[in-house]
Amino acid sequence: MKLYIMRHGQAEYAAPSDELRPLSESGQEQARKVAEQLRDIPFSGILASPYLRAQQTAETVRSVISGPGITTTQSIVPEAVPNIAVDQLPDQGNWLLVAHMPLVGKLTSLLVDGVVSADVPYSTAMVCELEMELPGPGMAYLQRIFTP
Repeated sequence: MKLYIMRHGQAEYAAPSDELRPLSESGQEQARKVAEQLRDIPFSGILASPYLRAQQTAETVRSVISGPGITTTQSIVPEAVPNIAVDQLPDQGNWLLVAHMPLVGKLTSLLVDGVVSADVPYSTAMVCELEMELPGPGMAYLQRIFTP
C-alpha cells in the first residue's frame, strides 16, 4: 500500500478558532500545484482532518485529481496521538492523508523509523509518499517528496 501524507496549505492567521482557519490564496495555490503532481496516482480515498484548512486542501486536491470522496477523521487533528492515527489507517490501496504539524512529522517518523519524533519537517502543502505492506511502526519506506 502507499500512503501520501500531506500537510495542509498555508492558512490565514485570523479566525474565530484554530479549527476555523481557512486557507490563504497562497495556500490554495500550493494545494493546486501539489495536486497537479499527484494527478496520475489512482487514489483509493482521501482522509482529512476536520479542521477547515485541511478540508479545503483535501477538496482542492480531490477536484484537481478527479479523485475519490473525502473521509473526515478526528484521529488526524494537530494534537492527535500518532499511534492511534496509525491504527485508523487503511491497509491496502493508495491513500492521501491531509493533516497538520506536528502530527504529520510525528506520524511519518513513526511509520518510517518506528519511533515518534518531530524530526520530519513538513512545509505547507508538502507530501511524503510512503510505501509499506501494512501500516505500522517502522514498516514504511519513504519513496518521494512532493512540494509546491
